[in-house]
Amino acid sequence: MQIGEVLGDIRKNKNLKSKEVYKGILSRPAISRFEKGHSDTTAEKFLQILENLNLSLEEFHFLYDGNKANTDAMMISAYSEAYYAKDIPRLAALEEASRNHFDETSQIKYLHHACIIHLLQCNLSGLPFPHKEFAVIKDYLFDCETWHYYELVLFTNTLDFFPEDAVDAVYARAKEKMTEFNQMKRYKNELFSLISNILVLQLEKNNPEKSLFYYADLEKTISTSDNRMYEHAMLLFFKELIGIMQHQEDAQKLTDITRTFKLLDMERVANQCAGLLEIVRNNNA
Repeated sequence: MQIGEVLGDIRKNKNLKSKEVYKGILSRPAISRFEKGHSDTTAEKFLQILENLNLSLEEFHFLYDGNKANTDAMMISAYSEAYYAKDIPRLAALEEASRNHFDETSQIKYLHHACIIHLLQCNLSGLPFPHKEFAVIKDYLFDCETWHYYELVLFTNTLDFFPEDAVDAVYARAKEKMTEFNQMKRYKNELFSLISNILVLQLEKNNPEKSLFYYADLEKTISTSDNRMYEHAMLLFFKELIGIMQHQEDAQKLTDITRTFKLLDMERVANQCAGLLEIVRNNNA
């Protein structure tokens, strides 16, 4: 369907009159042509129409694509599952598919997927660090004057491959860009994920000062009225891990948190927490 046809269907489903949506934007003959898919409109007018329909751009994109699933999220999920399962043949197949998509479309995201998967394969196989693939991602992130959601996700998913000084520098930049979009839930979610992953690295390195710094930033991402159980549980878990570094361990709280993840059927999260807990305890034995 054409853009106008989709918007026309939405208008009719909302029982809105043409003048309520198009007044001052399109003439009556132009409306008819537009909703029949015989003509297009400018980006500025398109955004005005969405506002009059009380529809977000993200919602429209979802409807326009025929309710297709987020292919990027599906790819990230696929290679994450393969990595944790140590399924190297599966990773190789996913890398080849991503490279083929890049060759067909020239969309840089497919090249990024392929490079991440290659990095993961080398990590599992004990092969030399693939500097060429890492440079593709690093150069892209550093060359972007402005970061948006895609760049934040890309950085979060390659965090383990950046040296510590680069992580601190890039995080400062990412944090600055995040403040521009702090009203958008998906950005807040990604910021929580990003800081959590950096905090894990600092906890594994037994760095109390930086752990406290990133914990304080993580705490700021959660509103006191926010009821997201997972994020609150993770925040409490990190607090208790820092307590171990300060020789103030509360073993019962840690046990209760990991048990909560299991009760929520989040077995992988529970196992990851148990592994991190063991590392922090060993570092501070």
